Amino acid sequence: MGVRSLKLSRRDFMKASVATVAVAAGLAKYGRDGLFKKVEAQHIQEQAEQEGVRLVKTICTGCAVGCGILGKVKDDVFIGIEPWVNHPINRGKLCCKGATVNHIVTSPKRLRYPMIKRNGKWERISWEEALDIIARKMIEIRQKYGPDAIFFAGSAKVSTEVAYLMRKFMAFWGSNNIDHQARICHSTTVAGLGNTWGYGAMTNNFNDMRNARCIIFFSNPAEAHPVSFYHIYEAKRRGAVLICCDPRFSRTAAVSDLHLQFRPGTDIALVWGICYEIIKNGWYDEEFIKNRTYGFEKAKEIIMQYPPELVEDITGVPAEKIRKAAYILATHRPATLQYAMGGTQHEYGAQNIRAYAILQLLLGNAGKPGGGVNAFRGHDNVQGATDMCVLSHSLPAYYGLSEKAWKHWCNVWKVDYEWIKSRFASEEMMHKKGFTMARFAVGAVAGTDAYPGTRNMKIDQPAPLKMIFIWGHSTPSLGDLKLVKKAFETVELLVFVDPFVESGAAMADRDDGIILLPAATEFEGEGFVTNSGRQIQWRNRVVEPLYESKEDMWILLSLVKALDRYEAGLYEKFTINFGNKSPEEIRPEDVWDNEVTVGCRSIGMIGQKSWRIKRQQEYDYTFDPETCRAVGGPCDGEYWGLPWPCWNEKHPGTPILYRNDIPVWEGGHDFRVKWGTTAPDGASLLSGVNGHDQIPGWATNLETDYSEWLDKNMVPSGRGRARFYAWNMKDPVPVHREPIFSPRLDLVDKYPVYDDSVYGEYHYRVQIRARSYQVAWKNARLKEVFPLIWTSGRQVEHMGGGAETRANRILAELQPDMYVEINPKDANERGIKNGEMVAVISPRGLEYGDEPAYVVVKAKVTHAVPPGVVFMPFHWGGYFQGQSYLDRFPVTKDMDTRPFVAGDSANIINPPGWDPETQMQATKAGICEVVKLTRLEEFRRKNEGKIEALKVTLMRR
Repeated sequence: MGVRSLKLSRRDFMKASVATVAVAAGLAKYGRDGLFKKVEAQHIQEQAEQEGVRLVKTICTGCAVGCGILGKVKDDVFIGIEPWVNHPINRGKLCCKGATVNHIVTSPKRLRYPMIKRNGKWERISWEEALDIIARKMIEIRQKYGPDAIFFAGSAKVSTEVAYLMRKFMAFWGSNNIDHQARICHSTTVAGLGNTWGYGAMTNNFNDMRNARCIIFFSNPAEAHPVSFYHIYEAKRRGAVLICCDPRFSRTAAVSDLHLQFRPGTDIALVWGICYEIIKNGWYDEEFIKNRTYGFEKAKEIIMQYPPELVEDITGVPAEKIRKAAYILATHRPATLQYAMGGTQHEYGAQNIRAYAILQLLLGNAGKPGGGVNAFRGHDNVQGATDMCVLSHSLPAYYGLSEKAWKHWCNVWKVDYEWIKSRFASEEMMHKKGFTMARFAVGAVAGTDAYPGTRNMKIDQPAPLKMIFIWGHSTPSLGDLKLVKKAFETVELLVFVDPFVESGAAMADRDDGIILLPAATEFEGEGFVTNSGRQIQWRNRVVEPLYESKEDMWILLSLVKALDRYEAGLYEKFTINFGNKSPEEIRPEDVWDNEVTVGCRSIGMIGQKSWRIKRQQEYDYTFDPETCRAVGGPCDGEYWGLPWPCWNEKHPGTPILYRNDIPVWEGGHDFRVKWGTTAPDGASLLSGVNGHDQIPGWATNLETDYSEWLDKNMVPSGRGRARFYAWNMKDPVPVHREPIFSPRLDLVDKYPVYDDSVYGEYHYRVQIRARSYQVAWKNARLKEVFPLIWTSGRQVEHMGGGAETRANRILAELQPDMYVEINPKDANERGIKNGEMVAVISPRGLEYGDEPAYVVVKAKVTHAVPPGVVFMPFHWGGYFQGQSYLDRFPVTKDMDTRPFVAGDSANIINPPGWDPETQMQATKAGICEVVKLTRLEEFRRKNEGKIEALKVTLMRR
């Protein structure tokens, strides 16, 4: 569970160490001499030429900041990086992940060629054979079970046009069983923000945060999004006050002026405590609320039920600190609110996000420079993949699954609507939401003997899943990993597409039925990516794909070609807009310009033609890093990345959503008229400032240019009001709800989680339990068995499920261990010393009749977590409940795919819980016990009777 045969030069180690400490901690001096000594771009180029090095502009594949990198290539080898000092977002600064990306491409742990597992052994096969096996199996499954017996896990790590093709592929296949990482990271962002003001995306951008006079965090960007601190610290240097809301004393908390250390899962109560003080003291923006919002009085009724003293009892945050936070926010405007998965991954995640947005409406901070709600996404292209709706409930650009939506996209695809409909098992299935990343495993194990509790599980489709694609998606990120493991072992075929062997392929204990396809890394391909700030960038190919790896687009198109052998005409229909060219000939621009920017009108992804995006990269030096706007030159007036909405090829992009004080032609915008012009109570939903309805047919008319409307300062999506009160949601105004496995048994009846009936008979094709689980937990009274609160999060050195970063020799050296953070008080009470191996045990799995789930990790005794709370990172795989499965990774004479470092996966023990709006999983507020590994059996014997009673009760629900 430690480092595996690492050889790291002192220079490389120090380079990455500096990146981690200086950027992640946010303690470096930010200015012209940031992480790297800033030199003129021309000097960098001249030095490269002297060394015989070619520099290639590209985009980091780490988090969603969208940092620019200059890849150093010598003799066709990616040997290192140089700072892209003219890149408007990061100005050459990088974290340790970005500083070592070349070690991902050149890692000796790469999967080099297609492989299949037969009779317990991995065998090398050709691309042609692999694709034919997959295609034949898909056809066989379709004929025996129907198109819905396949689940496709797409990716936030592929380019936007490939993500789009993934969703199109499943539409042509005839199933909505497709999903990707956004479901389990920011689906609640889309639901929460989208239902407040129209779009579910980050409102401003990273650079704009330097304009804030106050920043309130519900996240830890110093470690999760290190280079964002370049702008955050600049805001602080200019006088901004930082408020960090985090259960841990994180690196972000360390540099903040006020730390609100709240109990995990109590975000809404904390926000309402702050809002209570703002309303009570009359600090809210009356004019903004009057002219640009709806439902304030209804929200006020709820908010005023949460005075600071009550909130202190719920959250653990002293009432005086809550009042101080309210005063700071009220007196330091504009303020911006920043969050990440700490706020989203809850069974009431959409309501958490709604609460954040309502706080900003209350203060009038929405639609302003230095304001807004900034959701920091976790993957380099999760915004792009989400915009393309690699999701089971919508077609690209958030059109949904209605007949009108399908006809729109059939029009874009130039295929007959009736033909697309015929691809589905029925018209009903065509409009039915598919399985999600959070619960697809149920689709494979329902009605089987995987566990006693799975025999009675039911699903809302004709047949269970028989085949699963995992394409650029990490298994360790998934909740309920014990069930996922069973699903992987139940289906007839598993297909993994990744530059590395994704840990799920080895986690599945089976002798056959697994195919591995070696995708090229994103640095070996090219395409468009969208960062968290909606800024679209072009990623150049740094080097050609190594070994037998292939670009994602080639793999997908070649799969369609392989299927065409059995369903003649499929490839021709799929590629008609691309000239029916071969997979080798179709380029990203063909897809982007002919379909993506033609059909994605609902979010204004229209004017971002490929030539404009590429031109910006060429003239990067003309963009002002303060405004991200070009001053002079061919891009004059354009905003970097042409952030959507970009209404036509003359529009500059919209850097700040909902900003109504500048003309639309200058990037102005307004709250979307999404729910009609009149609320159910008769109130107008049009803005009190130049309000108007949406332009008729704006989202489906493929010919509209919009210039005429923009000249009148009219927004195609309308000028409407943001909603304090969202009548269509389960909670029209957010209310505090306790987690399913709450540590506060005295509060679960006063603040219950959602009733089971809220989810309906089926929720995304599965049955969901919530309140009944909570009642069973309360009645069992096992708090003394599982007394600690469990939460999870990121490490600065690793990414996602860690397949890439744990195979990067430098990052593996910097962070070689999976661990659990535990407070000294809790550690001492359990006789646990720092560095000892411990078991972290939770009641997860009891609902299926299984034994309590546990993981085996190192103890990290630290004051970063308060007494009663433990923290685990989620990037790890290679072990399962303390048992290594590294021997199941392919190892051949010329290839060893085992990662440098491995560890147990945190999400083996995450709690049950799913958001009723989105089916977001719960990974931030569980319960557990931590014991020395040598005392694991003692724990089992001591609590056997109590645990068995809870198991029986949960299974009855």
